[in-house]
Amino acid sequence: PGVVSVGTDISQGSGFIISSDGYVITNAHVLSGGKLIRVLTYEGQNWIPGELVGYDETMDIAIIKIPDKNYDYLEFEDSSKLQVGEKAIAIGNPLGLSFSVSEVIISALKREGPNNVPAYIQIDVPLNRGNSGGPLVSKRGKVIGINNFKLQNSENLGFALESNFAVESINTIFSANNLTIRI
Repeated sequence: PGVVSVGTDISQGSGFIISSDGYVITNAHVLSGGKLIRVLTYEGQNWIPGELVGYDETMDIAIIKIPDKNYDYLEFEDSSKLQVGEKAIAIGNPLGLSFSVSEVIISALKREGPNNVPAYIQIDVPLNRGNSGGPLVSKRGKVIGINNFKLQNSENLGFALESNFAVESINTIFSANNLTIRI
């Protein structure tokens, strides 16, 4: 229930709610170039307006605020405890197929991303358009990564930003926007 679809006037991706009062995480590239933001919750029938709180272009993180309500939300897990071979699930909207779940195996840790930071979990599932910004969830039900990118011309290779890097980025965005919320 804490997973959402995120749309703009030019693109669509995934995201997830991180607080009961409606803060949503997605990838910054999902929102890039868009003029409006809208969110569809798992329980919702209609898109609701979202407002950009802030973003971190280097880590490709954006925070959106949706109207206050008592939302179900996802919690983060310490990604430093992950192990290669561990199973997880990637949740998102690949190619517009809303709220899809794929079982994954963690293939490698600390892979270097497009930002030259070794902060990515390699998984054995490709992340298609629409998966970006969705959660990578551990078998314990907590977010261990944010689905981010795949290598061009590859099959069964996806990469998610490790949760510890994501949390650091999220807290920096909250602080820069004078918000007292911390994850």
